[in-house]
Amino acid sequence: MSSGISRKAFLRATGVALAATIAGCNSTTDNSGPNTNTQSASEASPQSEQQNDDSPTFGNFYVGNANTSSSTVIDGRAEVVYTQPETATNKSPVVMVPGLGLSPYIYRTTPDGRRGWVEYFAEAGHPVYVFNPPRNVDSGGLDTAALQNSDSASLSRWSIDRAWPTWGFGPEAGDPYEDVRYPVESVDQLVASFPAYVSTGGGGGGRQSGSQTGGRGSDQNSTPADSTETTAGTQTGSTTGGGGGSRFTPSQETAALEALLDRVGPAVLLVHSAGGSSGFTVAQAVPDLVERIIAVEPVGAPTDPQTVAEMGGDAPFMGVYGDYVDERGQTGRKEATQTTAEFAGETSPASTLLSLPDEGISGNTHLMMQDDNNGEIADRIVSWISD
Repeated sequence: MSSGISRKAFLRATGVALAATIAGCNSTTDNSGPNTNTQSASEASPQSEQQNDDSPTFGNFYVGNANTSSSTVIDGRAEVVYTQPETATNKSPVVMVPGLGLSPYIYRTTPDGRRGWVEYFAEAGHPVYVFNPPRNVDSGGLDTAALQNSDSASLSRWSIDRAWPTWGFGPEAGDPYEDVRYPVESVDQLVASFPAYVSTGGGGGGRQSGSQTGGRGSDQNSTPADSTETTAGTQTGSTTGGGGGSRFTPSQETAALEALLDRVGPAVLLVHSAGGSSGFTVAQAVPDLVERIIAVEPVGAPTDPQTVAEMGGDAPFMGVYGDYVDERGQTGRKEATQTTAEFAGETSPASTLLSLPDEGISGNTHLMMQDDNNGEIADRIVSWISD
């Protein structure tokens, strides 16, 4: 590598070349069904779903490796769903990470059939890669025998009764806030999208709700990362930040996310909710592969300057917050995100906290990427990336 080019610039050039290569995979269509490739990140071959040269290209591939240990409930494979813009650009790829118990669905579309953030970002010229965490049963591999024998792991799935107030749809299920921006009339589609996922070490929470195929099951009725905070203002499980702790950064997830960035980065890392814990950890581990960080109501936002400085090196940071945070019991998490933005701003002046209510925009929820003004929010983020 020439001494006249930085490591991040060199990696960026490599990533652009890879994006062009992936786009070039459209000469052959694979109609044989979902990609079940379990190769490592360096060997996996993206499979295209659309070949029209005048349209965006879509596909999926896998990163991470299958584990061989019989004591591990989930392995390290993670599905990645990607979208390439209609026209090749030099704009940074965007890696999107969903929150706990959520899937790429939240970024790809909305319950009422409008465009999702994937399309908005791709339309702006950004290649988009949506990470499906290995803990989701529809992404990684699940060892059902290990699950049955585990004392610390169980299958969980969000329940709408818990999600509704926790995510700011309204005070209780079926009772929306008057100005809520989420399409609650179509919430059944959101519920249908909830994947079963493996919760370990208390991170999944929830009370047991009977047997599910392959192991014990639970509804996501209580989770420290996505429910209430302690009276001290910091969420259960963390004393230095927005809550969550290491329970939301399983090694399989961080390894797979790092493998994805190694493959497509440097990239803009966009994390949501409990996905923030893994994202922040990976941004510290491979700062050269992270150009900017966007954290949508994250768990685990660091509140010490050294950790913030290590995330992405000098990468600008943007926190994004919706409405009814006090009612959701998540003020500590928002304050931690504000602190992260302030520390990041000392070296990256573009860093900021976008609090939508402070901008006069009311009613946005924890799933703002699906709210009825999701396009407006996407535009603000895309503009910030370009600053």
